[in-house]
Amino acid sequence: MKIRISLRLYFLSAMLMLGIAMVTGFSVLMMNYFVEGMDTVLQINMSNAAENTIAKDGSPATILNYHVATRWQDVPEVIRQNIPNPPEKPFGFIKVIDEGNWFEPPDAGYFVLRVNGKHDQNYYVSHLFVKDEECTIEHEGLHPFLWIGIVGITSLILFFVLLILMIRSMADPVEQLGAWAKDLSVDKLHHSPPDFRYNELNKLAQIIQHSLNSVHITLQREHDFLRHASHELRTPITVLRGNIDLLKKINSTNTSKEIAIIDRIERAGLTMGDLTETLLWLSREHETPPFSEIIFLDKLLKELVNELKYLLQGKKVEIVFNSSPYQIEAPRAACRMVLSNLIRNAFEHTQTGTVFIEQLNAQILIHNRNSNIQAKIEESGFGFGLGLKLTEKLTHRFGWSYQSKTTEYGHNVEVNFDIAKS
Repeated sequence: MKIRISLRLYFLSAMLMLGIAMVTGFSVLMMNYFVEGMDTVLQINMSNAAENTIAKDGSPATILNYHVATRWQDVPEVIRQNIPNPPEKPFGFIKVIDEGNWFEPPDAGYFVLRVNGKHDQNYYVSHLFVKDEECTIEHEGLHPFLWIGIVGITSLILFFVLLILMIRSMADPVEQLGAWAKDLSVDKLHHSPPDFRYNELNKLAQIIQHSLNSVHITLQREHDFLRHASHELRTPITVLRGNIDLLKKINSTNTSKEIAIIDRIERAGLTMGDLTETLLWLSREHETPPFSEIIFLDKLLKELVNELKYLLQGKKVEIVFNSSPYQIEAPRAACRMVLSNLIRNAFEHTQTGTVFIEQLNAQILIHNRNSNIQAKIEESGFGFGLGLKLTEKLTHRFGWSYQSKTTEYGHNVEVNFDIAKS
């Protein structure tokens, strides 16, 4: 399972790591400056000791615990043991520190400074620091290093608390914006968004409201068009069906071909009427569903296959049809439209091959298989249009199970009319 990163936790961690890095970096920098400052003071004192002391070869001098010699061999042996080689450059400085623990002064320190005196005379000024002999100062209360640790930890805690308060001040308005956007409904679209404290969040709220309002207006226009178009189509469809009935009564001596043509026109009129009523019902979200009636699926499938066989004229397509008597209770227009769309798509998108239609109780399987991949490629450019869109909407609205899968040579479609919404 993929772990999603929280923006609040990410920002908190990043700022905390930045604070720790800055505190640590400045602490190390201050420590280095302190050590360099101590070295600079020591070098100045050693240089002053060389200028104010008279030393000769074989006769070194000592002033204020600084040992001054004109030759390296006159430097105290303990210094030469820890610093084997003298400084090579004028005013060269060498130090060796025997470190103790973090909370104690160093155990010992060895320092040598080469000073160029008058008449280009070289002096080697050395100094020895030993804790046991010179570090006699006792600290009252807590050790200074411990104080430094306490101050550093306290600073980090204060920084962390301030960081949490800052994040809360920023995160709360963002969460309020999310809650407002989640609860935003059609009735609230015309109300001004609340104040989210920050200008950027207020602009984002306005963008969200404007976008949702645009989507709502577009959907409303589509629903209005669908409803108006369905109403307008009712009249010509009624006229068409009425004239078909009148044509049957006037021409009672029609040939079999003429009767078949009239019957096809009549079925097309009925289909158009059912389509109009279904579209009108789909455009009204809260309207009562169409009247349900008993439908024999096997008979309805046979009827639709016979009606749509004209789509296979001129094609080398075989229909494999298997069904068994089974009845369901559902709106006839919606059920007929779903099956008609699926069968029509199978017939239209099969150039040469086989269409399998199998009905087992309320489950209907429709598969089309093109004989070669080239036919599949040619038919793939036509798309599926309004038919499958209506099929998806109808099956979703009535709670029927609907699955569609594209294969290498065609499509597999499955509908189950017994699975209804709870």
